[in-house]
Amino acid sequence: MLNMWRISWRNVTLNKKRFFFSLLGIIIGVAFITSMLIADKTTNEVFKYYEQMYVANADYWLLSDEQTFSEDNVSAKLNNTMVTESLFVLDKQAFIDLSDKSLNQRSVRITGVNDQNSSLLKLPVIEGSLDNEGLIIPDVLANLLNKKVGDTIQFSNLGEAKISAIVEYTQLLASPSNWEGAKSASFRVMAPLSMLREWTSMDNELSYIRLQTNEEGEQLFQSLQQELKDTNVYIQPVVADDRQSNDIGGLYTFFYLIAGLSMLISGFIVFNMIYTSVMERKKEFAIMKSFGYLQASISKLVLIEVILMSLIGTIIGIPIGIWLGDIFMQTLLSVFDFDMVYTLNWKIPTVVAIVIGIGFPIIFSLFPIYNAGKTSVLLTLKMGNHTDSLKRQYVFRGIVGVGLLTFIFIDHFVSYLAILASIILLFPFLLKGISKIFKPIFKVFLGYSGILSTHNLTKQLNRNANTSAILAIGIAVILLLSSVIESAPEGYESEIRNTYGGDIRITSEAPWSSEDITTLFSYDSIANVVPLTEATPITWKTINEEDRQFSIFAINDNGPALFEDSGKDSLYLDLQEEPTILLGKRAFDEWGGKVGEYMNVNTPSGKQKIKVIDVVDTSHYSGYVGFMDEGHLNNEFGWKNSFDMLLTLNNKYNGEQLRDQLWKDFNGHLSKVKTVEDEIKSTTSALSGMNELILIMLFLIIALASIGTANTLLMNTLERTSEIGTMRAIGFTRQQVRKMVIGEGLLIGLAGVIGGVVSGMILLYVISKSKLLGDFISFQMPINNIGVALIAGLLLSLFASWIASTTASKTNILSSLKEG
Repeated sequence: MLNMWRISWRNVTLNKKRFFFSLLGIIIGVAFITSMLIADKTTNEVFKYYEQMYVANADYWLLSDEQTFSEDNVSAKLNNTMVTESLFVLDKQAFIDLSDKSLNQRSVRITGVNDQNSSLLKLPVIEGSLDNEGLIIPDVLANLLNKKVGDTIQFSNLGEAKISAIVEYTQLLASPSNWEGAKSASFRVMAPLSMLREWTSMDNELSYIRLQTNEEGEQLFQSLQQELKDTNVYIQPVVADDRQSNDIGGLYTFFYLIAGLSMLISGFIVFNMIYTSVMERKKEFAIMKSFGYLQASISKLVLIEVILMSLIGTIIGIPIGIWLGDIFMQTLLSVFDFDMVYTLNWKIPTVVAIVIGIGFPIIFSLFPIYNAGKTSVLLTLKMGNHTDSLKRQYVFRGIVGVGLLTFIFIDHFVSYLAILASIILLFPFLLKGISKIFKPIFKVFLGYSGILSTHNLTKQLNRNANTSAILAIGIAVILLLSSVIESAPEGYESEIRNTYGGDIRITSEAPWSSEDITTLFSYDSIANVVPLTEATPITWKTINEEDRQFSIFAINDNGPALFEDSGKDSLYLDLQEEPTILLGKRAFDEWGGKVGEYMNVNTPSGKQKIKVIDVVDTSHYSGYVGFMDEGHLNNEFGWKNSFDMLLTLNNKYNGEQLRDQLWKDFNGHLSKVKTVEDEIKSTTSALSGMNELILIMLFLIIALASIGTANTLLMNTLERTSEIGTMRAIGFTRQQVRKMVIGEGLLIGLAGVIGGVVSGMILLYVISKSKLLGDFISFQMPINNIGVALIAGLLLSLFASWIASTTASKTNILSSLKEG
């Protein structure tokens, strides 16, 4: 057995350059897979971590549809053995006292709590301590203000307090990291409740109360639901669900797509090497069989060769993948607005990557392994002509390829896979076509060597075409992703403008009075003012009885357009008939039910079963939202008040011009000013940042495919050793041999790049015309990334060709002629 492993090791390392490039392909493939699995797992853990940090150990919370409520009204209800801990919270909008910044940049949300050390809070302290005497501020605010523990912050018209602790990012104190971001989002700090009450004279007021209960907490929840039914206070379970603020589902698809691409390319490199090795050793296998070796023994010998390569590639690739995963996470999280921290979750992904790393080279090599064992002694020794067989293969590939290409007329997900398969099958014809087109050009620049390179390309047409096709598929998929990311902001912008309901949304800490509305209408810049009622947070259950949380907007046929649907008028009428709900698409998918079924909702009036009558498209919270008729939301549902206004501006004005004036006129109770441009920017900023990742992935995928090109060229030149020796003997120079091989590599790379761009355009066209994604993705090619693909593809192919040409040019004339 040990002897067989030694033989396999000798065979696999017989050609060191080919072994090196095949091994490099496995290493990079394993590294990619490892890094993407780590990125997937770590990203998921990061957002779960911050969800749990926000929830802490709280089970329920008491809230109000009037923003604040009296502590006296609920304190008696909390004197219950089922309540093990409570946290009293008051929120108040204020302004940091800074002379060189605008009001909106200075706005800050102060959260007063009665116990900063409560287990119902999770505050990751960087510096200082939670002493219940001073302010707790996030590190981004400390950096902007250049403050440290012990320094003081002055709040306009309130007071001054020292900083007792600086903390890492947490949702409760999420703050903008720069002054530009502060124009559209308030800073957040935490203060002792007694201090905030003293400053504001809100001695008995609370915004909410967090509760921790024992095992009988569900009984308390049900009893309080009944007791609070007709009051302005309601109880909700505390649910770890931040889907309204984070839509990262698409990231996971991106991770697995890149991992799959890298595995496909690496697997093809291994297949090429093993298949060529098997073809080269047909005589050897035939002789072995004539001496009594069984089919299984020969297949086992080749299998051990693959296992050796996969083991070495995996051992080297895993640590590189962990390092890449860390870099990828740093780049990925930098596209979000907040300074998140993470712990790299590498253990489980590493185990999975090891299994995949060892397994995928074996899977891709199964055919050549089987083929080695099936070697026929007589046919191999006769060395028959396979020209007719190859012609039949090309005809078969052409017929099947054209047949699969007809899937461009079928609107289904399977069509995309069929198109990719057709591209691979038709690539020999594309390669031959490009070879003929560029033959005159190669003749001019490379002379007779250029003519030979176009001729040699067809000697191993299948292998060369497959190498080029793999490069094309990688480029096509990455360009498609890039195009989606570039066109998505336009789709989002259109959807946001159509469903935002106005040009500016302003939020108050108290219900808007008629005097406030009159003041708003007095502005020359404002064309219309309409109230927006948002019930939040509202918890509900999925079909699988999992707790979720979102907002529900009140709508009516005379109100602002908050969603897109062709049958809006009939939907409004249906909603008015009885308490029913419309769901945004993302909320509907998460719920898991069907239109016409009932969802369980914890309303301010208690638990209710509400019928879902349709699914609509909306930009609000990325579709993770519901809509109800205004009358039913106010009455049966139990949400009475509105704290938001939607402002529509006259054509010659924009939101930035009005923002400062709104803060000045309503600074006593205004808590947020958000323009439609702010919403567009916050929604699309992460997508814009992802384009940098796409460029990196594009380059790396091309680099991986170029390793396959180098490997293929090495195999081509090794098979033509005798031919190259003859050419050298009759006067061909080393330089001419090198040019010939470089020409072959350039044609493979050129075909791959051109084929990739064309394939990407075909895929993008088909997707842009589909009913599923057509409204979201427009047909536009990412010109910058196409330029990167062309340059990187040609340069890396040139580099791969140069490596192979160096080997070819060093061919020993005498030994090669002896082999012939």
